Amino acid sequence: MDRNKLKVFTTISFFIAIFTIVVIPVSIHASVPKGIGIIAFLLSVIGIPLSIVSMFSKENIAKRIFALIVNLLPLSLFTYAFVLELVDEFLLSAP
Repeated sequence: MDRNKLKVFTTISFFIAIFTIVVIPVSIHASVPKGIGIIAFLLSVIGIPLSIVSMFSKENIAKRIFALIVNLLPLSLFTYAFVLELVDEFLLSAP
């Protein structure tokens, strides 16, 4: 695929990142249904491969890096919380 045609992936991953960065904080703090936050989380997981593919396009580098970081953020926070829970469960001594 031509590098100029990869701009579509950059645009899609950028809009997913914008949707994620707007919807997840709103769904946590407001009375918005939690399903919308879950949809935003799943879209950000789908946006990760799109962001990686978009790194090879000729789009603006700041736009590509922003989309990659924002799409990685919800999954990395979930992984961090999971690892901390495992550490708390298995590595701390029992009283």
